[in-house]
Amino acid sequence: VDLSAGDLQTVRFRAEDADCELKARWVIDASGIRCLLARANGWWRPNAEHPTLSCWSRWKGTGDWDGESLARKYPDLAATQVGIRGTATNHLLGEGWWAWWIALKGGETSIGVVIDQRLNDWPGGDAPVGEKLRGFLSRHAAAREMLEGASFLDGDVHFRRNLPYFSEVQAGDGFVLTGDASAFLDPFYSPGMDWISFTVSSAVKMILTWRRKGDVAAEITRHNRDFTTSYRRMFEALYRGKYNYLGECDLMRLAFRLDVGLYYLFVARTVFLSGGEALTEPPYSHPNAWPIFRLMRLYNRRFAAIARLRQAEGRAGVESAGVRDLFGGFNFRAGLLVRIIARALGCWLLLELREGWRSWGKSGQRAECEAPGRCQESRLSAESLIAEN
Repeated sequence: VDLSAGDLQTVRFRAEDADCELKARWVIDASGIRCLLARANGWWRPNAEHPTLSCWSRWKGTGDWDGESLARKYPDLAATQVGIRGTATNHLLGEGWWAWWIALKGGETSIGVVIDQRLNDWPGGDAPVGEKLRGFLSRHAAAREMLEGASFLDGDVHFRRNLPYFSEVQAGDGFVLTGDASAFLDPFYSPGMDWISFTVSSAVKMILTWRRKGDVAAEITRHNRDFTTSYRRMFEALYRGKYNYLGECDLMRLAFRLDVGLYYLFVARTVFLSGGEALTEPPYSHPNAWPIFRLMRLYNRRFAAIARLRQAEGRAGVESAGVRDLFGGFNFRAGLLVRIIARALGCWLLLELREGWRSWGKSGQRAECEAPGRCQESRLSAESLIAEN
């Protein structure tokens, strides 16, 4: 792709053993994680502050969350569960990692894990990657039960290090990046589909503005500013340090209610009420979103700091033992969302008074690492990834 600001863009490709060339006023990069324009033009950057890796595969013969065999084996747990989890997306969480469990059409199951490389090691050795995934997840009692007798589909096992990245340039006069081609943050909470919606809607608005007026300089400036701000704020508010407390049930219970409640109230509800125009303004990019962003960043930092204090004192996971959290869920009613958020904020205040105060002034600007060697390895991996690309 040869870019020419304000002129026709040139795309050369090979099809059916013939060299082809197309010219167009606009080129839209929807190439996903290949990030064709960002990599070719030197805009692609890894987010080395969040060094996560992921492994995922399809499996056959996994257990049934609500099946009779598990119900007989654990009658007390089965008696308290009313619902069907087998067709839902389920998540497992541990210290520095989380996993998804998604039923697929035809009876197969998508199973994957995301790990902060500073807090957990991926299994070494020569075993197949699928067996490494089984071994890692089997440290969790529920996963061990569900994987007993299951088999992964050989040839459909995937592994990636250093997941998050971003492009320093999002758009110009004649091109725009959309979806994963522009940035990727973290699969927790599945923000990628939102990112697709916002980047595509903004791209459409930009091109329509050009068709009407011919001048898109202001739109391009806004697009680059807003999506850069949105990516950074989402990272700071939701993901920086979060893997420190994924394994702490009481902290994640509050974070889940606050993260999703605030998202429903200030992002999803806005789109629901205002329509597609709201999709041209990415989350937390507007100046009015500054107080919400600051609040989210604050409690996320505090939960991470409390979790690190527990780890330092040998109390990691103690508050999770024997805890069961059943929650009714969210909808777009403002009154319900305000109540959920207010209660969670109140519980956060009590948590600070009970134990959080001992970590005041120690949270810092980044997630601390219990194993400095792993931090160094993750930095080296990020630097190697830059060199490779």
